Amino acid sequence: MASRGRRLRQKARHRLTPKTVLDSDRISILTWEAPHRLWHWLLAICICVSLYTGLDGGIGAMDVHIASGVTIIALLLFRLGWAIWGGRYVRFAQYRTSAAAVLRHFRGLGNRDSAHSAPGAAMAIAMFLAVAVQASSGLFASDDIVTDGPFAHLLSSSGVAVATWIHVRMCWVVLGLAATHVAALAWYALKGEPVARSMFDGLTVIPQRAILRHYWIRATFTALAAAAIVWLGSRWA
Repeated sequence: MASRGRRLRQKARHRLTPKTVLDSDRISILTWEAPHRLWHWLLAICICVSLYTGLDGGIGAMDVHIASGVTIIALLLFRLGWAIWGGRYVRFAQYRTSAAAVLRHFRGLGNRDSAHSAPGAAMAIAMFLAVAVQASSGLFASDDIVTDGPFAHLLSSSGVAVATWIHVRMCWVVLGLAATHVAALAWYALKGEPVARSMFDGLTVIPQRAILRHYWIRATFTALAAAAIVWLGSRWA
């Protein structure tokens, strides 16, 4: 009996943490650890900087544009590593979605058993891929005036032209996805769903277990690994 009681207490501690909040009969649990939230906002800032300097910054802002793009690549590398050994809700398994699952969600038939809804997971995947294509194509692009991407010299002139064509047009895809993302957050806010707030406090209302810590040591090593890959790439270029 004593061992059974101890197991029950351990389960209770695992489900209800200091970050668990009771709100109108709903349980908000900690799903987004601090490193993931920091990554999210750093990526958002770098995307805004890259879009501004690329579209309206002029030639004088190209150094900032390149630095921001390289930082985005480091952040994307961090996220790939974090999807393997980060917290429960940031791993690859949480981003399984399909057109049928998205349709069920909008029809109100989907079961919310993940920190991301089906369309939310689809949006996250689409945004990650679009930003990855945008940033990586910029490494090989050229404005044919004064600025070349750090790897542009590795391609022929036709290859650079293709990379530039992709880089110039993909920004509109990123802008469209970002606008859709913001519109979706506003829609959820009107419905009283605290989706946007979750990237500030890390709390989400789902019938699952809360994460118990923020994994700062893992995050530090993951960030160092991502920075090392980018540094080695810059030395090779």
